[in-house]
Amino acid sequence: MKISLISLGCSKNLVDSEVMLGIILRAGIRVVQNPAAADVVIINTCAFIHAAKQEAVETVLEAGRLKEKNPNLKVLVAGCLPRRYPQLPTLLREADGFIGPGDINRIVTVIRAVVSGKRPVLTKTPSFLSRTDTPRFKLTPRHYAYLKIADGCDNRCHYCVIPAIRGPYHSRSVVSLTNEASRLVKEGVKEICLISQDSTYYGHDRGGRFQLPALCRRLAKIRGLEWIRILYSHPAHFTDELIRLIAEEPKICRYLDVPIQHISDRVLKAMGRNGSDEVKNLLLKLRTIIPGVALRTSLIVGYPGETERDFRKLYDFVREWRFERLGVFMYSQEEKTRAAKLKPQVSEEKKAERFDRIMTLQRSIAGEINRVNLGKTLRVLIDEISEEGVGIGRTEFDAPEVDNLTYVRGDKLKKGRFMSVKITDALEYDLYGEAE
Repeated sequence: MKISLISLGCSKNLVDSEVMLGIILRAGIRVVQNPAAADVVIINTCAFIHAAKQEAVETVLEAGRLKEKNPNLKVLVAGCLPRRYPQLPTLLREADGFIGPGDINRIVTVIRAVVSGKRPVLTKTPSFLSRTDTPRFKLTPRHYAYLKIADGCDNRCHYCVIPAIRGPYHSRSVVSLTNEASRLVKEGVKEICLISQDSTYYGHDRGGRFQLPALCRRLAKIRGLEWIRILYSHPAHFTDELIRLIAEEPKICRYLDVPIQHISDRVLKAMGRNGSDEVKNLLLKLRTIIPGVALRTSLIVGYPGETERDFRKLYDFVREWRFERLGVFMYSQEEKTRAAKLKPQVSEEKKAERFDRIMTLQRSIAGEINRVNLGKTLRVLIDEISEEGVGIGRTEFDAPEVDNLTYVRGDKLKKGRFMSVKITDALEYDLYGEAE
């Protein structure tokens, strides 16, 4: 039997895919890259916003079309889409089975049921957290890995479906995570990216206090681990202890992903988020206490009721604070969220126009920030080597998949190696340099 897996969505979903592959391989089942060569195609889906759901359904339909050449092929839909929509088995006849994110440890049982002609549906469990002994087959390059420290969410932002899909927040233990990180480093990992729906909330469910500083201190002691990157840091749950630790511990990247979503108090209240003063105070503290920190944030434009005045506040805030990295999303009206019922809903045309205005502004800001690096020597981790022999890497201020790239020319370039690179050119989102 041969299995092919297609992973969609975020890095948290990617870790679930890696766990499924690890369990499948441990069971002695062969994994192939080409879905057309497989007996079972697993599609690990995202269902966060409309675009993600559309991509998931299209991918399932595309896999279903492979049955025209291989009638015995089975298609198994995994992840958030079947968890969010219990009616999916009735609507998506191309699929031969369904498994939610909380049952991925039972993937082999489901595969065997599908192959035997059954149509299993396991979608009632919201989420699954690995243990130290949980197998995992990494899909990222050898030198970096994502470490899912928790799953679920307690924030209940009014636009978000994650709590309904993944359930309440629950953390892995510091010991379990440290053991897994140690194993990953022994396998060649040099950078670990900490992920969850709300990483700064980590550990609060295990005794009522935030434990991210304790985890980071343990990880920093692992010999061979060089970068610890904290992603998905909710602004409401930063502690002074964590901020000081980031400033003092050289292994923790001076990079923080802090999604603020908006800055208009009227919109933030409608989102169920903290007010603008708390956001501004935190950002000021981060930049004051952590010299040279790169701040990434994400914003939502076109939220229900967002006026031109609200948007202008956001636009001016971006221009004033000059975020080093920024992502913008157009609001997606998701059923069974409080925001879906708010009025007036902003038109798609207005959302797109506001998206373009913010991104045009950010492109200019990003170019100016990048040009400050001209002539400097930066430490770059080489992620890959192009066919032309150019190294493609990242600085500590850039997370995998979402941030800037640094293109490096020189001798002795090697995937997974840290290089000292003198920056010779800078564009809006890319740097170019020579290895020293």
